[in-house]
Formats: sequence, structure tokens, C-alpha cells
Amino acid sequence: MVGFLCLLLSLTALQVEGFSGGGSSVASQCGSMLPGNFHGSTGQSSSSPYTVTVNQTTYQPGDTIQVTLSGTFTYKGFLLEAHEEGQNTAVGTFSLGSGTGIVLVPCNKIAASGVSQSNNQPKSSVTVTWTAPASASLGNIVVNWQHYKCSNHSSYSNNHSFKYNNHIYSFYSNHHRF
Repeated sequence: MVGFLCLLLSLTALQVEGFSGGGSSVASQCGSMLPGNFHGSTGQSSSSPYTVTVNQTTYQPGDTIQVTLSGTFTYKGFLLEAHEEGQNTAVGTFSLGSGTGIVLVPCNKIAASGVSQSNNQPKSSVTVTWTAPASASLGNIVVNWQHYKCSNHSSYSNNHSFKYNNHIYSFYSNHHRF
């Protein structure tokens, strides 16, 4: 049976719930990874000004995948984390790549299981490396998008599905557009 690994990228206005200092202050978003305080807002189908790209379309246990978040607008306040779908526990680990002002976050007390901003400087591109769990099986990558509207601010949610074996893993991230 084939499963999925997902990368969810959520972009949310600071007015909603921003953590421009990143690090431990954003750890409260680990787990559910839902942008804070949507007040019942539903997703929209608008195009996102943000993209998440990966450097390969398949992987095996222990492989590394380069993940880049970029946008036509700058952004502040992001959190990137990987989960098995339907679970709130981080899987795999991250290491820092290109881009300044980023830091590893211990989501759910798991070292290097998340990535966030370390300052409130706007970013247009951040690249990190995710290492697949040693127990993972061969995988393929699939991409889906969701868009949320909160008050007068836009919130984007990007879902990259890494498909393999009987597991669905999810990368989650909160991002704030100003």
C-alpha cells in the first residue's frame, strides 16, 4: 500500500497570531500547525504568492530533501515542521540552508524537528534541508494548495504530499504576510 508525506505551509497575517521572533515563541504552533485564530474562516481558491519547492521527487529512508519557501511578497513569521498525516508528532529532522535569520526549533521536544525565523526581518526566500526518517520507505512528492482569508489579511496554506509506503507525512509551516 502506498501512503503520503505532506508539506503544509500556512501563511498568516501578524494580526492573526505572529511570532516574528521565532524560536521558542513559535513552538506553541507546533503540532496542529494551524494558523492562529481563523474565527471560522474557510479556505479560498485564490492563487498563492508563495511557493514551496523541493529538489527531488522521490526519496528513501535517510535521504535529504532541500525545501525552499519563496514568494512574490516578502514574509515574516514562519514555522516549518514534518508530521505523519493525522499525527501531531514531528518526523525527520531539519538542517539550515541558505537564508539568514532562521533557526531550528524543537517541536514537541524533538531536536531540530522544526524551522522558524530568528528575527523579524522580511524574507523572500528560505532554503532548509529535511532528512527523512531512517524508518521511512521510498517516496514520491505530490503538491496541493489551500488559501485562507482572515479579516483584511491573506493566509496561505501549502500542502506538499510526499507519497510513500503506508505512511503520510506532513510538513507544516505558519507564515505571516505584511
